[in-house]
Amino acid sequence: MAQRIKIVLLGSGNVATHIAGGFQAAGCHICAVYSRDISHAARLADTLADCKPIDSPDLVPVDADLYIIASSDSAVAAIASAMPDVKGIVVHTSGSVPIETLAAASSRHGVLYPLQTFSRESDVDLRRVPVFTEASDEKTLDDIDRYAAMISDHVHHADSLRRTTLHIAGVISCNFVNYLWQLTQETLARDGYTLDVVQPLVEATLKKAFEIGPYAAQTGPAARGDKETIKKHLALLPPHAAEIYRQLSDAISNAHNRQ
Repeated sequence: MAQRIKIVLLGSGNVATHIAGGFQAAGCHICAVYSRDISHAARLADTLADCKPIDSPDLVPVDADLYIIASSDSAVAAIASAMPDVKGIVVHTSGSVPIETLAAASSRHGVLYPLQTFSRESDVDLRRVPVFTEASDEKTLDDIDRYAAMISDHVHHADSLRRTTLHIAGVISCNFVNYLWQLTQETLARDGYTLDVVQPLVEATLKKAFEIGPYAAQTGPAARGDKETIKKHLALLPPHAAEIYRQLSDAISNAHNRQ
């Protein structure tokens, strides 16, 4: 019988929580979880089988197969530098942190970057999430790919530069759009409506964008050059929302040759 893969998680937030669940479901043993706040580490460790919470990177077990730094981007370097000499591969899950940041932790290091937004409250089917990998050498890359395939059906390679491009695309398509939904919610609330009134519209827009492409799917006053409607909308919006509306309308108008 093959020995279970032993994993240490350095981080206890949203990404760490989902990745831990994915690897445990794949039959791996998450043996330790690190967080600066031991109560946070314990909260995640309590959901895992035979998992120890720790509050310092130098306390990690040194005999694990894989060490996953799933922390904030700004903390990756400090965590990597504080780790002891370890047996296994050290990876981080960031879209924007260079691979070289992990050189201090192990000669065998790399990246396991899931292109997804994570919240503890929302379930995510990791098998559908693209995971992008990079490594210090070919053998390590093969091993990281094998680990990534345990949780995802979509494993791809991306070096640090290409991963930054993916991260930018993620910010635009997820974080920026989410803020536009926040503005939508605020606009609707002024007249007593809730966000769910636009849910069918959002779902249809998303479906159409992926079926025929965003350019062909674009509709609305800016795409058709309807200046009067745009002017009317701007007059009803608060300044911060009006400025975003104006800039996006200009960009759409220019893209569709509507002056």
